[in-house]
Amino acid sequence: APLIEPAPFDARFERNWAVGSFTSITRHTTAPPQRAAEETLLEEEEVAVAAPRGEDAPWHRFPRGSVPGNFLHEQLEWMAQEGFAVDDPGFESRLVQRIQRAGWGNRLDDALAWLRMIATTRLPPFGASLAEIEAPLPEMEFWFPSEELAIGELDRLCRRRLLGNVARPTLPERALHGMLKGFADLVFEHEGRYWVLDYKSNALGTSDAAYTKRAMEEGMAGHRYDIQGAIYMLALHRLLKSRLGDHYDPAEQLGGAVFLFLRGIANTATHGCYVLEPDLVLLDGLDRLLANGSFE
Repeated sequence: APLIEPAPFDARFERNWAVGSFTSITRHTTAPPQRAAEETLLEEEEVAVAAPRGEDAPWHRFPRGSVPGNFLHEQLEWMAQEGFAVDDPGFESRLVQRIQRAGWGNRLDDALAWLRMIATTRLPPFGASLAEIEAPLPEMEFWFPSEELAIGELDRLCRRRLLGNVARPTLPERALHGMLKGFADLVFEHEGRYWVLDYKSNALGTSDAAYTKRAMEEGMAGHRYDIQGAIYMLALHRLLKSRLGDHYDPAEQLGGAVFLFLRGIANTATHGCYVLEPDLVLLDGLDRLLANGSFE
């Protein structure tokens, strides 16, 4: 039988298709994190160091850096899965085992005291402690399709809508065509309002008094957490739209994005909380950016 010529291959590959994340956008990394723990390690680049002398509290004594930060995130993720049930008889014994297995047995008392403080302190943005929250959802993973997300435009939108006039690093003029993914530390509902919360183990000083709103605002700007908050709030906004449909009223039900600076948990005014309020102009702009690369 005569040989038949194969059809010529004329398909085209999208060579610029990629998966991006908050860390890849702001830290110029190429591979997005595959797990929430990887995102934490990428966010904090500094190596673990002993805390300088300051106030004698566990959260100020605890070592700093990405490894201690990841340890704290992992325990808080587990605590959320357990409903932050710190008064449950078996909760503390299981937490002790987790701390020891993670290699932090030498800091056991400090870790226990700090984690309990985080769980039981009433947080100002929503007037409840994490232990009082019903059905918290830890490490919510999300994916957005991105036609041509212009990073420079994202930068300009967040500068316009978030953190006022606080100076912050400029993001590069490049684009993301593909998918944008992330992991939200905690999503929850309280008294009819829905919130996304992110833990930050960054040290802003060596005393509770260091964690003022202004200091946290500058820390947010320096690490471009405004970008992270905008993306995470959009993830929550889209989730609520899809689940609640016509019953969703952002003005009434969207609480906002809370950044909990863990080392500021005992500040009597802020308790380490910095809030990005819901902003429909911002969220609509983000939707347009992901669709066509422009928020105008």
